Amino acid sequence: MRIVQYHPRASGGDGGITNSVRRLSEALARAGAQAIIVSDAETEAPDFDGVIWRMIEHRRLGRLLFPVAFGEAIRDADLVVLNSAWTLHNVLAARTARRLGIPYVLAPRGAYDPHIFRRNRVLKMIWWWTAERRLVSGACAIHVFFSSQGQGLADLGYMGPVLVAPNGVAVPIPPPSITKGGYFLFLGRFDPEHKGLDLLVRAVAAAPRGSLPLVRMHGPDWANGKERVMRLVDELGVGDRILIGDAVYDDAKWQLLAAASGFIYPSRWEGFGNAAAEACALGVPTVVTPYPLGQYLADHDAAILADPSVDALLAALTQLNSPKAAAIGQRAARLVRETFTWDSVAQAWIDQAGALLQTPVA
Repeated sequence: MRIVQYHPRASGGDGGITNSVRRLSEALARAGAQAIIVSDAETEAPDFDGVIWRMIEHRRLGRLLFPVAFGEAIRDADLVVLNSAWTLHNVLAARTARRLGIPYVLAPRGAYDPHIFRRNRVLKMIWWWTAERRLVSGACAIHVFFSSQGQGLADLGYMGPVLVAPNGVAVPIPPPSITKGGYFLFLGRFDPEHKGLDLLVRAVAAAPRGSLPLVRMHGPDWANGKERVMRLVDELGVGDRILIGDAVYDDAKWQLLAAASGFIYPSRWEGFGNAAAEACALGVPTVVTPYPLGQYLADHDAAILADPSVDALLAALTQLNSPKAAAIGQRAARLVRETFTWDSVAQAWIDQAGALLQTPVA
């Protein structure tokens, strides 16, 4: 089976989609599929075991990308996977795939969550009716991380097949040091509304002084969100209890995670939550809110569940700081390392893709 993943930033990006496309393709190759990634020719193709890279030109108009010769890049594909959503390049890529009679799976990676749909709602509605709706309806399936996310697709009017597979988690070998640094940690994009960072800051401010470890928050900025969080920290007078730092990657990220006494991922909504899964894989006790991964972990007694509210997060932080939290982290490590391997994820893709390919392209 030849599976082509399309993501322009797959060769040069550093985000969650980039990492997932690369890791999944590696695992697909190990499972016996021919794994191909189509990416933007402006960057060099990295070396990943068993993965074939096809670098194509993209014309640009501001932030809009127009893939050139996309048809040649996918002509031998059995299945094309279009990653992300609300993008012109996916719309154009899907049009090409339909013209060639090649089925495609749309992998929005949480981007059709109703909360995201409500952001810039007017513009999204215009885009939906002019472009995105045809992209969605033409897919042979839409990928979701958990079956519960199918309801959000139904709310959009999509009633077709879904391909269910989580992200994988790959812990470095050998694993990083687990000497604890006496701090709680958030890792993620500084999008205060989405990630619930305002709730976290207010929960720390509501805690009695000295009752919690230092809370460290690291990640890339998003729409000036980091400055807004820093402003709130100053307004509430908790600059001595919250440290806001730069984004960290690769070995530095794993060392920072492993040294944390607890991890906090207080999102109001979430597609998957890679950072929370990675913290759990290292056995770091973790606070989550009821997005699908968070609920899954909590159902297995592998995380501390809190509603996205100040009071609930304060109670969860208190629990995270208790001696009982260590056992939760141990259960999380076992669960995530056994359940969310990239090889098991790839096999889920292959099994379901094989079934999809038995259905003719509409």
